[in-house]
Amino acid sequence: MDFSSEPGPKMGCVVRGRAPASSVSYHESGSHLFVASEKDSVLRVVDCLRDGKAGAASTWPAMIRLQDQGIRTVRSTHHSHCVLFSAGSNDGVPRKNHVYYHSVHDNKILREFGGHSGVINGISMSPVNDNFLSSSIDGTVRLWDCGTPGNSLAEMRLPPDVVEGAPLAAFDSTGLVFGISAAMSGGEGYHIHLYDARNHTVGPFAEMKTTCQDIEAKIRVGGSTPERAYALSKLEWTLMEFNKSGKQILIGAMGGVALSLDGYEGSVLHSFQSETGRTGASSQSFPMAACFTPDDRSVICRNNDGTVSCYQADSGLLVRTIRGHPDRVGAVAANPKYSQFASACTNIAVWIC
Repeated sequence: MDFSSEPGPKMGCVVRGRAPASSVSYHESGSHLFVASEKDSVLRVVDCLRDGKAGAASTWPAMIRLQDQGIRTVRSTHHSHCVLFSAGSNDGVPRKNHVYYHSVHDNKILREFGGHSGVINGISMSPVNDNFLSSSIDGTVRLWDCGTPGNSLAEMRLPPDVVEGAPLAAFDSTGLVFGISAAMSGGEGYHIHLYDARNHTVGPFAEMKTTCQDIEAKIRVGGSTPERAYALSKLEWTLMEFNKSGKQILIGAMGGVALSLDGYEGSVLHSFQSETGRTGASSQSFPMAACFTPDDRSVICRNNDGTVSCYQADSGLLVRTIRGHPDRVGAVAANPKYSQFASACTNIAVWIC
């Protein structure tokens, strides 16, 4: 997607909600979008090929309530009517630390995957089969098969003597490699280990390090003061995503910061900062929502002021700021098949590029 040409993206539709979106995920066909809201435990489905109207002239339900389980993160699967979601909280009440395989067609939980002892902070679906990864604040990453209920296929943890905190995990676009990241002990940066998905039991085939010093330097290039750049470099990573070529890794962090990393060395290529995050406005309590576009040309980031920023992936330059949301954007996603992306605050906007 090229955001530099005029007139720029146009809003195709708006689906109104009652609570802020916590997670969005396009199906691989690009035909529909799943949107989760942790605050009211609601899953919405947007039909992206029929003027973006939820449920219009289709079999899609406009809204599904999942109050018994709660919903935090949603990920589409290869089945058009099934999703994976992790349990969230409802009115502050914690839920089971499980991943659920749910049919939106008849609103039924088909399988339940339990094993984590802490809140699940991420789910990554393999693009080639029914395996998926879940990461948790319990310090582990588990590999599962959607079709096999019960125990996980594998449990992985980076060496506890060199890392601390919650890991993140993600498959690359081929499904042959997945990465796991975790903070270095002592707060010096992050480890990223790459695994062969077909032979993960032998351990990682590559180990990379991203230092806080490298992160700080790139954030300062982006215009932050030395003091703020130092503070932002220490904040927790909350998102990990490979671009399609595997040459870059996108990291989202607290404080309204995203980073693009070299996919082979782990060095920081560019930093992307929330427009309000640059001035220190209360952004440290919110994780950055960001994504690559499927053609690897751009990075889309959310902002606290209701805008969405579009950057060139290669240069890191801001090429367009898109306005249209009344409040903080909490989630963004790019359509894998069509020239379209979605952003969500309380309302869900589908943009046509």
